[in-house]
Amino acid sequence: MEAIKEELHKLIDTTNDEKLLEDIFMILTGRRDYKEGSLWNGLSEEQKQEVLASENEIGDESAWTSHEEMKRRNSKWLK
Repeated sequence: MEAIKEELHKLIDTTNDEKLLEDIFMILTGRRDYKEGSLWNGLSEEQKQEVLASENEIGDESAWTSHEEMKRRNSKWLK
C-alpha cells in the first residue's frame, strides 16, 4: 500500500491539471464520506420498487436479447 501512496503523491505533485486534481479530490472525499446503504436509503419508495423490478427482470433469461440480435437491430447505426 505504501508504494501506491507514494506513486499517487508523485502524480499529484507533478500535475498542473486542475480538473484532474478536482476529480481526484472528489473521488477520495466521496469514498471517505461514504456510508454503507446511503444510496439505497436515499431513494424514494417508487425508485426502490423500480430497482427491485429491474432486478427481477434481469433474472428472466427469456427476456434477454443476444449480442447478435442487437447488432442486427442496430446495424444501420453501426456502419
